[in-house]
Amino acid sequence: MIAIPVLRSRVAPVLDWCSRMQIFPADPFYAGAGEEIVLPELPGHQKLQVLREKGVTCLICGALSAELHLCARHLGIHIVCGVAGEIAEVLESFWRQQLDQPRFWLPGCGGQCRYRNRGQGKSVTCQGRGRGKGRV
Repeated sequence: MIAIPVLRSRVAPVLDWCSRMQIFPADPFYAGAGEEIVLPELPGHQKLQVLREKGVTCLICGALSAELHLCARHLGIHIVCGVAGEIAEVLESFWRQQLDQPRFWLPGCGGQCRYRNRGQGKSVTCQGRGRGKGRV
């Protein structure tokens, strides 16, 4: 399963404060809207635990704290961060391995977006610079 934090119809800019998530099957041919879950007033690590219990193995998000990134790693959730855009377009581009396009860069991300090439099993790093002008 893939989770994306939501703000309106877009990827939420900061996972730590997001209370809505959309969950999608890990199937590149899935065409539905996904399941929306609401996680109000839970600490970030508990939100991640709920996602893991729902079978989430990949989280596509804007920014997140180092603490939550570490927590997700311990839970076995692969993080794709530095992403911005409309949920449907982001999900489709994730499956096509095209999240490195400038239109999906979170302003100031500094090219930190990472995702896994599902077909070949290798990591792909976003070369985007956002507004961070290449700072990491």
